[in-house]
Amino acid sequence: MARIGILGGTFDPIHLGHLIPATYACNHLSLDRLLLVPSASPVHRPLHQPAAAAHRLAMCRLAAAALPPFDVSDTEVARSEPSYTVLTLEHLAARFGQGSELILLVGEDNLHLLHTWRRLDEILRLASVAVLPRPIAEPPDLAPLEAAIGKEGVAALLARGVPSPLIPISATEIRRRIRAGMPITGLVPTSVAAYIAENGLYAEAGEARP
Repeated sequence: MARIGILGGTFDPIHLGHLIPATYACNHLSLDRLLLVPSASPVHRPLHQPAAAAHRLAMCRLAAAALPPFDVSDTEVARSEPSYTVLTLEHLAARFGQGSELILLVGEDNLHLLHTWRRLDEILRLASVAVLPRPIAEPPDLAPLEAAIGKEGVAALLARGVPSPLIPISATEIRRRIRAGMPITGLVPTSVAAYIAENGLYAEAGEARP
């Protein structure tokens, strides 16, 4: 049975803080494939206006090209409605069939929101959830999640944590550095840095050239 990891996000831009933990997940969870799934409309970040989906998709493809287990799915950017995880999992479950196991990678910084995700019970039926460590100031409040799926459910989820180093890189900081004319060497793949420069992404607060 093929084990397929799924890592969704705005990826604005994709950076090593995404890719290094995802690589650890590939090894720790024995994944045959890891899908990067850039979102079209980030449901839980309504005030953030990301770069055009075509740019974010292209940057993900450049990043994945250098990492053989990685691939990219455009299922969310091709969808007209908001990017709900359950819809993505339904699409991928139908695409890969019963011969595959889906493992949804969720950042530790998103755990406190997991109980708000649409049709969480269906998400947990369609995929196993594995937690990626993120540099956060304090442990998330998981009481609402415990109320939704029970203490045993939360314990099982945390038991599937991926042992990965904390990578203190954020897309917000990368965008700030670009606007300030500062280098981003070592924060994003070289191919992604070149794409950002060639397309004038994030150079101004108003975003990039189309």
